[in-house]
Amino acid sequence: MLIEATAGLLCADSPTPQRNSAVGPKSPPLEVRTIDGRVIQVHRQVGKVVLVDFMTTTCPTCKQASAGIQVLYQELGKKGFLPIAIAIDPQASSMLPFYRNLYGLTFPVAALAREEALRYLDHPADKPMFVPTLVLLDKQGRISMKQVGWIGEQELRSAVTKLLDQET
Repeated sequence: MLIEATAGLLCADSPTPQRNSAVGPKSPPLEVRTIDGRVIQVHRQVGKVVLVDFMTTTCPTCKQASAGIQVLYQELGKKGFLPIAIAIDPQASSMLPFYRNLYGLTFPVAALAREEALRYLDHPADKPMFVPTLVLLDKQGRISMKQVGWIGEQELRSAVTKLLDQET
């Protein structure tokens, strides 16, 4: 079921079967500027398990995902887990400080043009993009999982923990 459609973005209220759990290729280059002004090169976070959460500030499922990711970051951040929420909705730049404060997010939060997110995901520009879309990178910067929709805190914890336990 879809809850919201805006500028080619669709909010998925349940996971869709577009999951890839096999270790894949290296992450394509992606650089974001957080709302705090920090520049993060997502593809160069070797030694960390990185979760890229493409989301919108108005999607109810994205809000649920942000809350769950925050719990995992508090639990696993010191072990090398680095989530990055990347809002791709048109009003993201003005809404992100409020969104971050409202949900108590302490992990990096950034805005990015939809076109750049589509390029990173190798997603056709003429097709709708569902959010949240999660991309999990292993410690070598390889794509370990792509997931459309929120999979839940327990399943994400399991995937992240497995990657954190792997040797670099």
